[in-house]
Amino acid sequence: MKRTISVFVAAGVLGATLTGISPASAATSTIDCSAGAYTRTVESYAPTNAERPAVDGFAYRYGIPSEATYEVCLDIPDTSTFTIEVRSWANQTQTVFVDDRPGDKIFRFTLVPNSFWQVYGVLTGPDSVYLPYTWHEKRIQA
Repeated sequence: MKRTISVFVAAGVLGATLTGISPASAATSTIDCSAGAYTRTVESYAPTNAERPAVDGFAYRYGIPSEATYEVCLDIPDTSTFTIEVRSWANQTQTVFVDDRPGDKIFRFTLVPNSFWQVYGVLTGPDSVYLPYTWHEKRIQA
């Protein structure tokens, strides 16, 4: 049984190689963060496969007087996934926004007045490696 499975796996890999099929994660991104007129940029590194707080460059943020929407463009290595989690609190209620799409991405999240929020991230990649990322951000009035 073990040999049969190995043969099928090898045949599948060889077949994909011969037909020119590549994994979806190997595709390059068409998102251009430099075109978004972002007002704040943070260039940093994140350890792979571990939750990291403050991926937006702040330990926490608070005090917006009115509802606000933030747009973020995230530039990461093409073969990676950076799962972003925005945790916000207002009036003793927690709200969580999650974006776990692979590759570069643009996303928006909205915060209610008098919010306190933190941004966490998990960058998927080879174990025990730090990978670069660039966080581009702008506030959009709601």
